[in-house]
Amino acid sequence: MKNYLLVILLLFHFVSFNQKKNEAKKIIDATRSANDIKVDGLLNEDSWKVSRTKSAFTQITPDAGAASTEKTEVRVIYDDEAIYIGAVCYSKPGNVSRVLSQRDQYNSNTDYFSVLLDTYQDELNGFVFSVSTEGVQYDAKIYASDYNSKLNMIWYSEVTHSDSSYTVEMKIPYSAIRFAKKDIQSWGINFTRYISLTREESTWNVVRPDLDNVVTQAGTLRGIENITPPPRLFFSPYLSAYVEHFPNQGDDDSDIGFDFNGGMDLKYGINEAFTLDMVLIPDFGQVVTDNVVLNLSPFEVFFDENRPFFNEGTELFEKTGHFYSRRVGGRPINSYKAVSSLKENEVIISNPNKTPLYNATKVSGRNKKGLGIGVFNGLSGQQFATLEDTISREKREVETAPLSNYNLIVLDQNLKNNSSITFTNTNVWRSGETYDANVSALQTKLNSFDNTYYISANTALSQQYYSTSQKFGHTLGVGIGKQTGNFRYNVDYLEQSDTYDPNDMGFLFNNNKRNISASLRYNIFKPFWKLNSLSATFTNTYSRLYNPNEYVNTTYNFSTWITNRKFHSFSFNIDGSYTEINDFFEPRTPGYYFKIPRYIGGGASISSNYQKPFALDAGLNIYDYVGIEWMDFGYRISPRFRLGNKVFLVYRFEQSLNLKQEGYAIPFVGQQPANENPIFGKRDVRTTTNTIDLNYTINNKSGITFRLRHYWSRVKYQDFFELNLNGELEPIDIPTMENGIHKYNTSFNAFSIDMVYRWIFSPASEINIVWKNNIFTEDSETNIAYLQNLQQTLRTDQLNSISIRIVYFIDYLNIKKWVNKKRDK
Repeated sequence: MKNYLLVILLLFHFVSFNQKKNEAKKIIDATRSANDIKVDGLLNEDSWKVSRTKSAFTQITPDAGAASTEKTEVRVIYDDEAIYIGAVCYSKPGNVSRVLSQRDQYNSNTDYFSVLLDTYQDELNGFVFSVSTEGVQYDAKIYASDYNSKLNMIWYSEVTHSDSSYTVEMKIPYSAIRFAKKDIQSWGINFTRYISLTREESTWNVVRPDLDNVVTQAGTLRGIENITPPPRLFFSPYLSAYVEHFPNQGDDDSDIGFDFNGGMDLKYGINEAFTLDMVLIPDFGQVVTDNVVLNLSPFEVFFDENRPFFNEGTELFEKTGHFYSRRVGGRPINSYKAVSSLKENEVIISNPNKTPLYNATKVSGRNKKGLGIGVFNGLSGQQFATLEDTISREKREVETAPLSNYNLIVLDQNLKNNSSITFTNTNVWRSGETYDANVSALQTKLNSFDNTYYISANTALSQQYYSTSQKFGHTLGVGIGKQTGNFRYNVDYLEQSDTYDPNDMGFLFNNNKRNISASLRYNIFKPFWKLNSLSATFTNTYSRLYNPNEYVNTTYNFSTWITNRKFHSFSFNIDGSYTEINDFFEPRTPGYYFKIPRYIGGGASISSNYQKPFALDAGLNIYDYVGIEWMDFGYRISPRFRLGNKVFLVYRFEQSLNLKQEGYAIPFVGQQPANENPIFGKRDVRTTTNTIDLNYTINNKSGITFRLRHYWSRVKYQDFFELNLNGELEPIDIPTMENGIHKYNTSFNAFSIDMVYRWIFSPASEINIVWKNNIFTEDSETNIAYLQNLQQTLRTDQLNSISIRIVYFIDYLNIKKWVNKKRDK
């Protein structure tokens, strides 16, 4: 084995030093401004007139490597306070899209100009600032080609229009970015222009679409001298008020509730490289409602993080994949105790699904030697379920979550050739008898000289500490492949022990696996025949359990995606298993597995040109399990309407049908004796989802968003079985009818509305008014039509909430300037 590894490393060393270099980077020189700059989109100050102009943009899409079809001129000037970007984007009359959108929410109909700054020239990390033709701002932190736009940096921009062009002027204060403290600066820089009419994306320094790192392909900015990183101290105090209607409160409780909150976000620049972010007394009541589903699988459902603090500047914390921020202030770890603690004649009055979050703090940054450091801490409080005796009416509380402290440390070192090595440690301490947890992880990726080839490796150790015992687990993964060019490939191995559990601060669907996978991918980036681009991928995966070392399955997948000259896109995929599947997770019982026949299936989708006022997305898929009745079928259709430049409407209809599906009988969870075989059921599962997204953008500072979602899932059982130790099912007779209704069937509804008015009245200062409506129902009525079910759902108890939240941004530098002016007077 050692000899094979040595050969691989020698080959990797050889290709690392025998690859041709990328094209020479372009250079632009910044000019120091001798006068004050007014950001008005006119570029009429003397400093602009004497600054150097650069142009000659090159396409990324649709014709990679070709010259841009429209001329773009850029200039860069600076002073002691900020860097300024000026751009003149020429265009034929009528060819510039002026579609409005809300901040950080560009779509394919938006024309924009952007600048990328790699202030440490590490060719991995950078800042992106974009302005649309209507002056809508977008900003993001970028790692290689991964953008995080869930942050709002403070900068300024204006746009003006003429018959033949539009002009962009940006002012990016040094307080919005980070850079080394030295006399002469040298930064990576690139400029991007997007023309929605022709879907053309072009850059000043050439960017290859086959290389998944846009930062390393930036040009060079020279000429910035004698600037100093400014003090960075920002405060964002907030006030919020809620009026909520709770359904069917008891005699002692009002149906109407009022709540008032106040707190503050604080951001402090410890030095030029590192920043402290802190949220004090957080309030996340206005975040969008989760897409709740009926979960029939043995695995946890993953929900997106929608809380702003946990989305901003977390790319370093998430690099090794061991930080799932919804654990912090999330579902109580002992919520099951509300049921297990019930005594005779007791019922559950309340069992909150969140724990109170007292505060959260993070420190992050990267020094001039390329070492990224991240430290996170969060403190959540106790949570309780309330139980009531139905006879005496006495109430008591049961603790479902203890006081908990969450900690995370990340060390990420940049290496040559955009390589890196990362260490992550997560730790959760809980008061009382609930266990504590720790995970330590190490990850590295080594690239060849021109980033064509790579070797990657990762490993982690999980530890859980109980009062009388400990549990240890591990994961190990290695990979090698080619990551650039038209033809790419990779081979990966992943191993996770049956005791590996990172889920106290991370997220893992299931452990206990050994997977080997190999993928081949071919891309065509330049237009040919009637197509603009094509991508095709073929993947094989071989899977076993870690413990016991048993065979699971071997699967294949072929997928392709094409875009034609009219910008209509089409996809197609074929999936299947070569052999019978041994599912060790569906039985939910140690020692059992479920035999599933091999399957074959596939799907197709179409997406029409989004530039048109009306566009359509549609898709379907079908899977058949050989030799049995089980079949999965699904389809979706989503028309998109753009009404003028301000209104955008998307409707989505999705339906999935799992016919004659065989799986663990969910109604028997917790009711089955431990010494009996697991009970399975044959069932039809029909799920229908309707979603409406409406955006009305009033101007580049305010707008209204409306989102409605109705999810309905029905489970109709037909037969029940016992699962034997050989993985096969044996029919059993279980009485199912009660008062004329199949008592084991399930009908689950989740109906939600999120309506938000947002007004950015000053940089990083805004007012949000939110209406939320939530309805959740579950019963056994499955034989009704969709509209009848919807009517019944809307007549049931629902939670309504109207809230207002005001955030005001305060910059220490502005206060200091104001004080100095007062003193001078």
